[in-house]
Amino acid sequence: MRDSVFILEATIDALGCNIDEFPISKSSIQRIRTEKPTERAENIKIYFQNEVPDVVTLQWNGKLLSASSARKSKEERLPVLISYVLKEQLMAVPRLDNCTGKEQAQAVWKTILD
Repeated sequence: MRDSVFILEATIDALGCNIDEFPISKSSIQRIRTEKPTERAENIKIYFQNEVPDVVTLQWNGKLLSASSARKSKEERLPVLISYVLKEQLMAVPRLDNCTGKEQAQAVWKTILD
């Protein structure tokens, strides 16, 4: 985390901007790291709802993704995508308690309803 503050300051300085105009601290970086992904996901959902095509293909990969943190190493996730025309959109990556076909089907169905 501390290194990211130094990297941001060096980048801002290299771009010729005033460092005082940017809120750079460990707490602001942590806040942005937690808020921005949620904000981006909401924007993607809104965009997709406004641009709904007539025909789409729902896909989910049979390969489950492992959890990103060591604490949740037993947690697995199932990527659910939708494709249309020449675009693909990641809809969700729901967490699965176990890897049964029934659990995967329920996760995909919940994604459709959301």
